[in-house]
Amino acid sequence: MKHLITILLITALLASCKPEVKPVCTITGKASNYDAKELYLTLDGPKDTIKLNPDGTFSKEITVSRPIDGTLQGDKLFLYLYLEPGKTLEINFDAKAFDTSVGFGGDLGLPVEYLHDKTIASSALYQKLNEMYKAPNTPADFKRVRDSLSGVEMAFLEKFKADNPGISKAYFDREKKVLEFSVYYDLYNYPMMAGYYDTTHQEIPADWFAFMDKLNLDDPALVEISDIKAFISGYVQQEAMKRANIPQAKSWGNPELEKAMVGFVKEKFTSPEIYSVVVFDKLKQYIDSEGTKGVEDLVTEYLAKSTNEKYKKAIKEMSDKWAVLAPGQSAPAFTLLDNNGNNVSLSDFKGKYVFIDFWATWCGPCRAEIPAYKQLIADYKGRNIVFISMSVDKDKAAWEKMVQKDKFEWLQLHDPQTIKANKKYLVMYIPTFTLIDPDGKIVNARCPRPSNPELRAIFDSQKNL
Repeated sequence: MKHLITILLITALLASCKPEVKPVCTITGKASNYDAKELYLTLDGPKDTIKLNPDGTFSKEITVSRPIDGTLQGDKLFLYLYLEPGKTLEINFDAKAFDTSVGFGGDLGLPVEYLHDKTIASSALYQKLNEMYKAPNTPADFKRVRDSLSGVEMAFLEKFKADNPGISKAYFDREKKVLEFSVYYDLYNYPMMAGYYDTTHQEIPADWFAFMDKLNLDDPALVEISDIKAFISGYVQQEAMKRANIPQAKSWGNPELEKAMVGFVKEKFTSPEIYSVVVFDKLKQYIDSEGTKGVEDLVTEYLAKSTNEKYKKAIKEMSDKWAVLAPGQSAPAFTLLDNNGNNVSLSDFKGKYVFIDFWATWCGPCRAEIPAYKQLIADYKGRNIVFISMSVDKDKAAWEKMVQKDKFEWLQLHDPQTIKANKKYLVMYIPTFTLIDPDGKIVNARCPRPSNPELRAIFDSQKNL
């Protein structure tokens, strides 16, 4: 018995002396010939900023509670990252030749070096794969090229491991799983992508999705890997669209799709972790775009049911932010310059309805709405409403050039980076359309697009418009 007690005490002592892994990862490095003063880090949440010192050096401690994927972005540079708690990563580069000059060190240097090299090595192969979506290529052609790509990627991973034996087995196994699911992702999404490129594409074989029957997706470890989470998220959306009979063209900002997706997750998966992660992603994207309108019950259910405290807090904070844009709330004030250099304020239009189009010259969907927007303005000419297009272009000259060239005759405002009035309206995606009443109150912070007949129904339901 004494021996047993001694062993237990020693075991407890050893356990108590085990160094604690801090939930942070430290990123350091130096940027040469880089004029910008910041780099941007995106992990599982909002974009973070890494400030550069005058000599180009930088250092940042990032809170990470588990192995996590991310990206590092800057002026004309992009890098995939892999971080772990308690580890370090060093990144040095010359901005004049980023891809060829970037070097890595620290505990996580090898995984990030692998990701960088893989991205460069496989870019041409993925371009070839994209061609397989187009006729006259067949589903069999696509699968043949995808199988070839898979073989190349796996061989690249094996060779990198052989050349760099210091890379951890845990990361190697993780990346094998990523490569496996990247195949599933491409196969599952092939019919949709092929239809996008060519609506007359050949019929999909009856057994095309047979691989799905062999997958066990109800594993919480899968949603901890961003690439695999993306596959599961896409699978949930596509299956929900089929069940709810919602076409792709009507899927964005559709509360019925949100309900169908949450219902599918609850039916398909038993893991509370998967519910917490996947439903969070779906709700976040919807709320970022539309607010909580139409999904209030889903938000309430998520806050009660989710096991992820971080995600629950994020959803709660997002919901609270959107409360200020609820119908009847005072519209956020702004004062901006128009294309003639005059100051224009929201308060200038008291007594009139105000319809705001948040857009940018580089935004394809924004430009696609311009003909319908012009027609809307013409149809409501002489009515008690002011139409405003608020550009979020960083390049003011590009905005001025387009406004003049295309002869936009309604009110044109520019929202510069120094003001960002659009942030008061929680604009995350463009185009975004907002209607304000004559008392300066929100009518609808997220109106349908001008090409959607539902917008005219909203207009016609307003008194004195």
